[in-house]
Amino acid sequence: MSRAMTAAAVGALSVFALVPRPGFSQGESGSISGKLIDPNGSIVTGLDTPIHLTHNATDVVYSADVSVEGSYAVDGLPAGSYRLSFPTSCCMYASYNEDSVAIAAGEPLVHDLNLQWHINLGTIGDDPGMLGNDMRSKSSEVSDPAPRFADGTPDLSGIWYNIASTGPGRQPAMQPWAQDIARQLREMNVDPIAGAYCLPYSAVPTTLNFPYKIVQTPDLIVQISEFVTPAYRQIFLDDRDRPEFWNPSWYGHSLGHWDGDTLVVETIGYNEITPGFGIHSESLRIVERYRRTSFGTLELEVTAEDPDAWTEPFTIRRTAGIAAADQEILEFVCMENNDREMNIEGLPWRGRP
Repeated sequence: MSRAMTAAAVGALSVFALVPRPGFSQGESGSISGKLIDPNGSIVTGLDTPIHLTHNATDVVYSADVSVEGSYAVDGLPAGSYRLSFPTSCCMYASYNEDSVAIAAGEPLVHDLNLQWHINLGTIGDDPGMLGNDMRSKSSEVSDPAPRFADGTPDLSGIWYNIASTGPGRQPAMQPWAQDIARQLREMNVDPIAGAYCLPYSAVPTTLNFPYKIVQTPDLIVQISEFVTPAYRQIFLDDRDRPEFWNPSWYGHSLGHWDGDTLVVETIGYNEITPGFGIHSESLRIVERYRRTSFGTLELEVTAEDPDAWTEPFTIRRTAGIAAADQEILEFVCMENNDREMNIEGLPWRGRP
């Protein structure tokens, strides 16, 4: 098992500790290893996200990848108590956290992680992270150059699957009024099942951990997404003007242009309850930058700003891999499961935190 290490800031789960802190010799270090176990007692395979151990006394984070065969190992750990974290992206298994794992010097610890079912209650084939690993692994020629049209324009066409992001979720830096609404919504949302409103999941569906297809023409790009409603989005490339009258919508109004090999998409006209970017107003403006760096890799940078609700812009990044050529987007039907009113105790529902 490979282990990447570098100095880590407090709580930076995506940063690996490079060397033990001063005062610990290699001979005093310990190790931990084990397997992922599901509620039925079987070994969990198909997950490849990292496991993190944070030293409770120093806040240094030590991390290692979990193998797709369902095992992990982290060595070179200074003796002490650790917080163990195994974050999952969704949806078959819940993230695993343990506050106090004791590591003794020179004594290997065997410690299996008993994972619990997540929102799909263990339904086989219904975990987007595991499905994405499978769809990307069957692709061929992924390192070949990115294809182009006859005029030299990069061709972004294909079915893409984001590499799962499992770090701590980030939110925009919000103004006090937006922070207050976000706090009230978090306090209300004690039952996630009651929040199944079958509404769009994000203002930018290509940031989600579900497959999406890009269909590209010279004047129009259509993005077709699985597991979201609505399942399509249009990006106009024909130098048209914005509509004079526009009813704010879930996905807004998107215009795109090419900056060299980068597709730049600017979207405005969102309604204030579009999720995925915290509490925001109808002034939300999002700029996406797509770049196909090879046949099998698509990089996406998303910068959002809302001067009426936030104190500064907000940027997220995603990397997607091409799915195998024999894969296709399937239809998705969401059926309402509401068992309580949307407007609870008089609080206007202005988006999901």
